[in-house]
Amino acid sequence: MIESIGSWLSRGESVYLFIAVAGTAIFALQFILSMVGLHNGDADINDFSVDTHDVADITGLNFFSIKSIVAFVTFFGWGGYFWGHLGWSGLGIAFCCGLIMMFLTALVLSLLLRMQQSGNVSGADLVGCPGVVYLTVPGGRKPGGIVTVSLPDRTRQVNVRSDEEIKTGVAVTVCEQLGGEIFLVRRS
Repeated sequence: MIESIGSWLSRGESVYLFIAVAGTAIFALQFILSMVGLHNGDADINDFSVDTHDVADITGLNFFSIKSIVAFVTFFGWGGYFWGHLGWSGLGIAFCCGLIMMFLTALVLSLLLRMQQSGNVSGADLVGCPGVVYLTVPGGRKPGGIVTVSLPDRTRQVNVRSDEEIKTGVAVTVCEQLGGEIFLVRRS
């Protein structure tokens, strides 16, 4: 029985070739979509904005991502196509080729994602930060004021409101986020 399976495996060149070609086609499609920016499936087609991973998403190697599995299937198929004539040994070689490429793909993706840096600043990050009035802030929480807020390694200009009028150049502190991108400030 085992010998008959081994002989079938040695003649299974067309099965290995089918697996290799299918895996290669999916791999090529993934590559093209990644270059266009549609690799996560979360893209807005109108402006090509894409939700991406954050550094906090990485806890280690992810062997069971779609890209890792496609890499396994692709190299399992090609390994079987080239060494499948060896029967059981060819199957083992094909399996090892797939596992090695699966590991390398997971490793490369993990290293690439660790290089990512998020430069996003949320409204909550601005609360409590010091700033300087750029455009005079009218009193009574009326619109029109702009403050340059100091953050670590950067500054950001935000629309602000205040209970009292604050002139240009006065130091302020961001007290709270009123909604959206509008903040309440007070003199420091």
